[in-house]
Amino acid sequence: MKKAFLMLGLLFFVNVVSFGQESGNRIYGNTQTKRTPMFGDGVLMSGGNGNFQIEASVLLNLKPDSFVAVFGVAQEAKNADESNSKANTQIDDFVKNLSGLGIAKTDIYIDFITQNKVYDIEIKGDVAEQYLAGFETKKTVAVKYKSRDSFEKLLAAAAKAQIFDLIKVDYIVSDFETVKAKLFEEATKVVKQKEERYKNSFEMTMKPIGLAVEKYDAFYPAERYQGYQAFESAAARTTDYRNVRTTISLRKSTTFFYEPLDGNKFDKIINPIGIEPTVQFTLYLQVQYKLL
Repeated sequence: MKKAFLMLGLLFFVNVVSFGQESGNRIYGNTQTKRTPMFGDGVLMSGGNGNFQIEASVLLNLKPDSFVAVFGVAQEAKNADESNSKANTQIDDFVKNLSGLGIAKTDIYIDFITQNKVYDIEIKGDVAEQYLAGFETKKTVAVKYKSRDSFEKLLAAAAKAQIFDLIKVDYIVSDFETVKAKLFEEATKVVKQKEERYKNSFEMTMKPIGLAVEKYDAFYPAERYQGYQAFESAAARTTDYRNVRTTISLRKSTTFFYEPLDGNKFDKIINPIGIEPTVQFTLYLQVQYKLL
């Protein structure tokens, strides 16, 4: 069976980024427009040739086989070698902590991201002059784990090494062919059930003449998180005709929550969603019939 990473993206079988209940700091940049699955429009007649179409929309909720947590490391120093050495020392401490959790080295990957110059500003009278202050090295550490129960332990191991930037948590799902086959099987059942219902209810005579649409898609927890702020603000009024007033606002916390696809629009739901985020696969199937 083929195995691959399931992450955020527009295609069904490509690598894209996602995270779930174990979210990450990447969520603060999660501003993309929410995608929606393909549904039928409820119109059964197709064109003026007398053809008839039957549609099926199926949703499959699937728990991941494992996870990959990605942590960010950044260190500054006067020169490039020193900043790189400091980053390596911090990562080495993290890896040692992970070995105590039973994480194998083959489940850890260290990726060099950037090494860039860092500039600062020195004020000399009325002149603000920029100067080279040093260098910054950035790396990421990807850690694969099987159970959700390991997540808190990973966070503790990272914090012990002074690593506090959890970038994201990827979902890993295997055996795509089985997922696709299950969706197609259930969608076919829906189409045949509708066909039989139309025949019995309206005495319609028809035969299938072709498959018009077969659209698979996948929706990941990374796409389905919503953010909101809950507070009431007072209105600041002024009697100054110039309307000049400075308002100092308090920081309002932003809360995030997981909102899965609405199952009410689907003909069939496989594995109804529970209390934890899942990868959601969909199939829209449209079959053309000839009315006899």
